[in-house]
Amino acid sequence: MLIIVFICLIIAIIAITLLLITSRKFSKVIKNIIRFSEEIRKGNLDAKISTDHNKGEIKKLSDALNDMALMLNRSFKQITHERGELKAALSSMSEGVMLLSSNGKVILINNAIREMFQIKEDLTHERYWEIIRNTELNELIEDVLSTNTECKKEIAFLYPTEKHYLASVIPLDSPEKELVVVIFDITGFKSLEKIKADFIANVSHELRTPLTAIKGYTETLQEEAYESQDERKHFLNTINRHTDRLINIVSDLLVLSEIESKESSSKESLVSDFEKVDIREIISSSYDSLKGNTTEKNLKVALNLNEVIPITMGNRFLLEQMFINLVDNAVKYTPEGGTIGANASNQDSSIKIEIFDTGMGIPRENLQRIFERFYRVDKTRSRQMGGTGLGLSIVKHIANIHGAQIDVESEVGKGTKFIINFPLYTS
Repeated sequence: MLIIVFICLIIAIIAITLLLITSRKFSKVIKNIIRFSEEIRKGNLDAKISTDHNKGEIKKLSDALNDMALMLNRSFKQITHERGELKAALSSMSEGVMLLSSNGKVILINNAIREMFQIKEDLTHERYWEIIRNTELNELIEDVLSTNTECKKEIAFLYPTEKHYLASVIPLDSPEKELVVVIFDITGFKSLEKIKADFIANVSHELRTPLTAIKGYTETLQEEAYESQDERKHFLNTINRHTDRLINIVSDLLVLSEIESKESSSKESLVSDFEKVDIREIISSSYDSLKGNTTEKNLKVALNLNEVIPITMGNRFLLEQMFINLVDNAVKYTPEGGTIGANASNQDSSIKIEIFDTGMGIPRENLQRIFERFYRVDKTRSRQMGGTGLGLSIVKHIANIHGAQIDVESEVGKGTKFIINFPLYTS
């Protein structure tokens, strides 16, 4: 009996010992799991549970938790990578992009939006109307929020500078019902539309004036409604003058069209038409071609072309067109006895040319527009002198083709100076 009791006692002691050992081991595993969970909660997805001494179900549990951490780590890195790509793509876009929640809070905006609306601080989680203070755009967003239908609209901003945007608001097919607002800057297109409309109106006006005069005088001659041969001769001279004007306008339009076509070509194509040119010689020959006009008005010609100017590359025909237009303007708008001329100087990496006169000058408020097609400071006087209003536009485009920078300085009653800086091209 005592032996049985002793054996039971030994078994109980062994059982208690094994239970204590197992309990301690299990407690250690639990602590490892808790420590592992804390690391995951802190964002350390590289954390692992040691499985070296684990066996059975405990090892399976540890392996499953480690696999879960590995998958989370991979998913997080993938999401981070995709988010970085999205951020880079949005940052490089010229279009403005803004993501809104269903209650109008800003989730995301890109750099283009910040530049368009001069946003400097981080305004995510703010309401869209606190960021973009434009009634038309805000009403467009409100309409999409209420109807859940895509809408787009042209919107104009007049302050601080005039800007035109095309805003498109798109509802997303998601449980959160977010909106994407995409804004395109169409200011350049609007400007081109205006230039095109102005050009058509100006061409129509410029052609209608001489055509009306030609038609009127022709009908008068057909009806023989003139009192003398001198009057008949006057009518014919008028018709001839207006015909010349039409020819000049059409000729300048063709030249301008050809130049603009060249300007839109690739740089390689433009340079292929270049040849070695001596700009001083071209300037000198331009003044020589108008020598009769300068002599008629008793104008003094001052050509300061003695400085050594390197031979460069350019389109000789176009450069002749440029300088003849500039010299012709100088002759036309300089009164009798005045001075016209040119300066040439070497500026290391460029050639500086100045075409100047002591003529009537250009008012300061007109200087920014003189290169526009058909723009004239004094329309009546320009037409009387035979100008088409296209000369300086042609000059500007030729300068662009040669990569030259053209500026103008002028003072009313004292004269005008056109300054052209040509980059040096080598063959």
